[in-house]
Amino acid sequence: MKDYGGPAFPQGAGEFIGGGQRMTYGPAPGMSLRDWFAGQALVVISQRVLGDDPRVVVADAYRVADAMLAERAKEA
Repeated sequence: MKDYGGPAFPQGAGEFIGGGQRMTYGPAPGMSLRDWFAGQALVVISQRVLGDDPRVVVADAYRVADAMLAERAKEA
C-alpha cells in the first residue's frame, strides 16, 4: 500500500465569529503529506521544464514526493 504520510494540515472542530455571527465547523482531515510534498516539488520542477507535457511534470512531482516520504520513513 502506498504511504501517503498522513494528513498535512488537519484541523479539529471549532467555532469563530465573523460578521457578527458565531459559526461552527467540523473537523477537516487536511491534504495528505504526499500531496503537500508533490505540490512543493511541482513548483521547482515546473520552473525547470516549462515546455514539457504537464502530465510528465506532475508525474515527476509525485516521484519526488514518494522519495521524500521514503526518506522520512527511514528516520522514524
